[in-house]
Amino acid sequence: MANNPPYKILIDNKPHDHPSQFITGAELRVLGVIPANFGIWLKSKGSEADLPISDSDSIDLLPPGREHFFSGPTATTEG
Repeated sequence: MANNPPYKILIDNKPHDHPSQFITGAELRVLGVIPANFGIWLKSKGSEADLPISDSDSIDLLPPGREHFFSGPTATTEG
């Protein structure tokens, strides 16, 4: 059985290792200490739009290269 090294990711420019090939948005939120009222996006390569990640989305970390995730406020609601 192959011993896979941890998968390397960045969350808000901070490096993290993840032990399995797939990571969910909820796991990203915990690992990156991202507040519930913030959104999470996967930085796209080139001119493509960044991909929003919901807590239930699963992202495959197998493709070569380090995945870059970032967070930020999704919207403001004024009362």
